[in-house]
This record gives sequence, structure tokens and C-alpha cells, in this order.
Amino acid sequence: MPRKKWSEEDKQFLIENYHKMSNKDLAEHLNITPSGVSYQLKKLNLKRNKKWTTEKDEYLRKVYTEKINKDLAQELGTTVCAIEKRLGTLKLRRLKKWTEDRDRFLRENYEIMSNAHLAKKLEITELAVAKKLSRLGLLRSKKKKWSKKKEEFLRENYKKLSVEEIAEVCGMLPGYIKNKIIELGLQ
Repeated sequence: MPRKKWSEEDKQFLIENYHKMSNKDLAEHLNITPSGVSYQLKKLNLKRNKKWTTEKDEYLRKVYTEKINKDLAQELGTTVCAIEKRLGTLKLRRLKKWTEDRDRFLRENYEIMSNAHLAKKLEITELAVAKKLSRLGLLRSKKKKWSKKKEEFLRENYKKLSVEEIAEVCGMLPGYIKNKIIELGLQ
């Protein structure tokens, strides 16, 4: 879409409606892109001041330790970034101490478990897992794919061979084998 030349009427409409309408709705009305609306809002120094109500703050204080920011954002009709900022403003932090046991668990399982699975086991967010893995310098090697042939071999031999033997034949880590056995319900 070519750049729009803003008429005085368009600017006036924006000034009168930016608090009532989203950038997407304003863009549709003005026949431009949402980023064009954002640019003009910034140029005119127009800022939306979405107020946090006392009720929303109380709700955050009550449930922030039990829910992840993505869920809180959805429930409160805002963004994850807005939730993170508000939690910071209210000095609400989810602290889970990183112990030697938790570090060891990460080191032993990061290659065989996803960040989501690690987060669930450690009862923390995926972001916290990613940050800790980075701080520990733990990078995943490329994940081995399960071919139909390897899966078939696993199905035929999981009762006959040890996990380590299957891992050796498949050229995979024993943890991958254990997870696949669980995933396939072969226990």
C-alpha cells in the first residue's frame, strides 16, 4: 500500500478516535496499514494510557504465581508484555530458587525434553528454562528424527533389549528412547 498523505480531516479523526478504536480498526477506516496508524500516533504524540484498574491489580496479585503471563494476558485482554510490565511495577516476581538439584535436572534432561516439558516438571515458565539453559551454556544438538524404521525397531524390541542397547542401535541417546517408549504408550 503506498504511503498515505494525511489530510487534516484524517488527523482530526485519529485524534478523536484513537482512544476508542484499535490501530487495526483505525487503519481499516482510514484505508491504511496499522503501522501507518502507529507512525501517525507517534508523530502526533498521541499515547493510549490504558489504565490498570484496582480490580485487575488485585487479580494479578492473587493469581500471578499460579498462572503464566500468556494466560493472564488472555484473561485480562492485554498483551504478555503489558502483563510483564505491570508485574514489575507491582514488584511481583515469581521466584523459584535454582538449586544444584534443579541445575542437575536441567543438565541431565535438556537434550531429551522440550523447554515446555522441563518447565512443567520444574513448575516454572518456559522463558525461565530458556534463560537458565542459556546462562549454563547448554545448547541442544540437532534433534534426531524418528524414522518409521527406527520406530518399528523400537516397537519390536523394547521388551527384548535394554534402553541402552536400543539407543546404541538407533544412534540416539537413551533419554530419547525412554521418551519415545512413553510417547508410544509401550510401557
